[in-house]
Parts: sequence; structure tokens; C-alpha cells
Amino acid sequence: MIVVAIIGILAAIAVPVYINYIARAKVSEGLALAGPVKTAVTEYYSMHGKLPEGSKWTEVLEALNLPNSFESGAASGNNVKRIWWLNNEQLSAIKIRYSGLPIDDDLLYLEADFEGGSITWNCTAPSSGGVAERYLPASCR
Repeated sequence: MIVVAIIGILAAIAVPVYINYIARAKVSEGLALAGPVKTAVTEYYSMHGKLPEGSKWTEVLEALNLPNSFESGAASGNNVKRIWWLNNEQLSAIKIRYSGLPIDDDLLYLEADFEGGSITWNCTAPSSGGVAERYLPASCR
């Protein structure tokens, strides 16, 4: 009986830690898959001095010479539904939508900051429908 109790206690501790580990790995996958979009946006901005124009995100991805599938956007992966570029008056950002629990359908933004003629990327999660802070890497907190 003592062995069963010890196994139960270990399982109660290990399962939440494992879930946290899995979610963080999924977030990291999305950030890695967003790399080519970051590069394309940076190159376009440095060459043209502005962001690509388009009323639809598929048009913007096409202007950036990136894949622009409606299903997967510029990229997708095992734990990422879609990555796309959003460029409007409120926000210029790469949007990452995740799949799979515990972050199924959650969003993460890589916001572009154009101060001083160069682009810096700030990682944020929207307050509604965003990836929980406990799953974000240190660079996003």
C-alpha cells in the first residue's frame, strides 16, 4: 500500500510538470516556424522602406514571397495550425495559432516595432484567447 501511495504522489506531481513541458515545447515550435516570416518581413521592409500592402493576409504573404495557403498560412506544423502576417492600423504582427491541448486554438503575436529604421520583434499573447503566460518562454514575458 505504501508503494501505491508513493506512486500516486509522484504521479500527482509529475503530470502537471509534464503538461507544462509539452505546452512550452509547442510554443517553441511556433516561434521557430515563424522565423521565415520574420526574415521575409525584415527583408521587404529594408528594401522598400514600408510594409507590403494588401487587404487580405494572403495577399500580404504573396507579396512577401511566402506560402499563402488559407488553411496553414505561411507555415504550419504538428502543433501549429497557422502562421500569418497581420498588417493593419492597430497591429503589425506575425500571428501564430496553436493546436493541441493545453494551448489548442490559442494565439501568440510577434509584434513588429519599427523604431529607428529597424525592426524589433516583441512577443505578446492577447489577453483574450492568448497563450497562457506560464507557457511562454522567458523572452515573451
